[in-house]
Amino acid sequence: MFKRMLVLFGLCGCIMLSGCSTEKNIDDEEIELLEPVNAKLETTYVTKMDISQVELHEGAVLPALEEFSFDENGYLYGIFVEPGDKVYKGDVLAGLMGKDYNTILDLEDEIKEIKKQQVETFAGYDKELEIAHLNGGDTTEKELEIKQKKELAEFELKQKEDRLAQLKETDIGYICITAPYDSVVAAVSSARENSYVSKGTAMVALETGEDPIITCDYMTENTVSKFYSFYALVRGQRLELEYIPYTKNELKVIVNNGVTPVSKFKLKDLEDKEIYVGDYASVIVVKNYRANVLAIPQNAVYSDASGDFVYEIKDSERIRRSVVLGLSDN
Repeated sequence: MFKRMLVLFGLCGCIMLSGCSTEKNIDDEEIELLEPVNAKLETTYVTKMDISQVELHEGAVLPALEEFSFDENGYLYGIFVEPGDKVYKGDVLAGLMGKDYNTILDLEDEIKEIKKQQVETFAGYDKELEIAHLNGGDTTEKELEIKQKKELAEFELKQKEDRLAQLKETDIGYICITAPYDSVVAAVSSARENSYVSKGTAMVALETGEDPIITCDYMTENTVSKFYSFYALVRGQRLELEYIPYTKNELKVIVNNGVTPVSKFKLKDLEDKEIYVGDYASVIVVKNYRANVLAIPQNAVYSDASGDFVYEIKDSERIRRSVVLGLSDN
């Protein structure tokens, strides 16, 4: 039967643990042995072995990705790609409405209406001028008046068109995400059109073409640095890992947007390894390790007000031995 083990420091020799009836402490003083009710004690030898504390984290093999975000806050205009899409360098992946977006829409509508009205107004001017010619009067002054009205209307329209062009260049033209290289879209944000987006929030992820990575539940860089070792098992193969830390800003954006971070690891020495994106991965964390230490089953250790102790069987007598406990493999 498998027993949980404890490291014992200061316990020497091969000791057999049991629940025999003879009772004697280390100073040959008779003491009353108080054993747990219904305890089943087994005789066993203290052994020397390696003991470690190990944690298992479920993970997965994912393609190496690069995430892209906007450099400003704003309202999402749209994400123009879907997972699996092939994109090329320069393709627009997503757009953001800047602070002047509504002004731009209003200006576009206003310019459209002005042009429509100009057609009708200018047609009326031409009709007036035609009637004046038919009446045989002097039309010079009328022609000058109509020319000035048309020039003023065209000047006002040109001002609005210039303003619109300026807003589009500074507000729309630069608030977009474009692909920096040919790639495949790995993931996109679930954010909807017109929803508010903070700068730095990942909108689109592209495959980089590099070796895949492994992800699992989140562990901080400080926590990982204290582990004795860590590695992954994929398809029965042991893979050495390298932790990929977040920057402070990346982690801040993730947390502020209510997203649960994950731990990411690079895979090392992939030669002759057979792994595929989507494979299940077990991330093995060795939190602590002790080599060649004395160990006994955990249920052979007792405790009272004076500390921890075990019973040594010597010449058919049971002797109480104080022990100092170290690492447990749980």
